[in-house]
Amino acid sequence: MVVLMNYDDHAPPHVHVKYQGEVGAYRIEIKTRVWMRSGRELPPILRKLVETWVEAHESELLEQWENARQRRPVSIVG
Repeated sequence: MVVLMNYDDHAPPHVHVKYQGEVGAYRIEIKTRVWMRSGRELPPILRKLVETWVEAHESELLEQWENARQRRPVSIVG
């Protein structure tokens, strides 16, 4: 499982979760920790793990989201 952020991605600020080769299927909003509709769901234990990680790193993730939107260098979080 890999958590990633894309340059030039659409709002709201969110991260993608790459799981079993699927990149676009799993997305979670950073501020609300609401999963964005995709038709697929991560296993519950992985969903909770991602939600907890996003909550713990919310401010860092939002900073990197803004860096990406402004075409500034981004850093690895966590």
